[in-house]
Amino acid sequence: MAQPVMLCYGTRPQVIKAGVLRQALAANHHVVAVDTGQHYDYALNRLLYQQLGVDHPDCTLEVGSAGHAEQTALILQRCEQVILEHTPALVIVIGDTNSTLGCALAAAKLRIPVAHVEAGLRAKDSHMAEEINRRVVDAFADLLFTPSAAATARVNQERTDALVVESGDVARDVLERQLASLPAAVTASSAAVGDYVYATLHRAELTDDPTRFLSVLAALDSLPYPVVLPLHPRTSTALEAVAPGRKWTGALRLGSAVGYHESLALCRQATVVITDSGGVQREAYWLGTPCITLRAETEWKETVDENANAILDPATGLSQLASLVERQRSRRAEGWNRDHYGTGNAAGIVAAEVRRFLGASGS
Repeated sequence: MAQPVMLCYGTRPQVIKAGVLRQALAANHHVVAVDTGQHYDYALNRLLYQQLGVDHPDCTLEVGSAGHAEQTALILQRCEQVILEHTPALVIVIGDTNSTLGCALAAAKLRIPVAHVEAGLRAKDSHMAEEINRRVVDAFADLLFTPSAAATARVNQERTDALVVESGDVARDVLERQLASLPAAVTASSAAVGDYVYATLHRAELTDDPTRFLSVLAALDSLPYPVVLPLHPRTSTALEAVAPGRKWTGALRLGSAVGYHESLALCRQATVVITDSGGVQREAYWLGTPCITLRAETEWKETVDENANAILDPATGLSQLASLVERQRSRRAEGWNRDHYGTGNAAGIVAAEVRRFLGASGS
């Protein structure tokens, strides 16, 4: 019997992408799906299995929440045991999380080839956790699947010894397949009527700094449009720590975390999206909704080049938020090229190249 292919993931964005990847890979290989449990909240993980029709994983590592060192070590240790049990011909990881790094390291240490989906992205902040993870995995992965031409050029320079394939972004595959299933935004939030801003905040760089976090919330609350802000578990915890019981009397409409379909619906019908999420940046770009990214930079630079996305450093630029919202609001009518990250067939490209790679290696 041929060795299986192992597909590893553990966070909300990875679950979203893993579903279409698993389906494409299963046409040619037995796939062992491993969910590390890095995101274990129902709305951020298990609900996605229901909404997207994703098959449940074969193995769940149940690592849960922890500091970077502890979480990565648990993933590395537990994934190694699953790899030893199933002896896959290839381990496929996605993105730039601790799940990405831990599972890739476990495979590499056992001399099992690694494929990295979403390779080649770079930020200037070399100490950011996601940047460390992606650079390390790109340094030793055998197959590098890139989402864009710029990412392809970068890893072609860095890794002359690896197979580099420009696949496009698997997240677009998912989005294109789910558009017909989206609810009306008004059913996703009672505040989503007329002009509104859809906001998402979850990155530790923002939520773990109480002063900055409160400044961002105050800036959102002062906008002239309703701001729909579903609370990621990390955001909810941070808010309870810095402003327990506080009532926001302006634009902010706080709510619980929403599912993938609800998030896309809110994004599609919003006037402007404000986010610190890489995934939401691209979803807004594909859906034609102008975006403002609350970070000092973005790895998805093509969205900025198209004026679909504007960068606003929350440490220095919040006074410009209202004027930037008005500027971005006008971009919707202009439109932009939405195909910098492929056209929605990335999973098929990945599956075809995996089949060729394993055929060439005799697996």
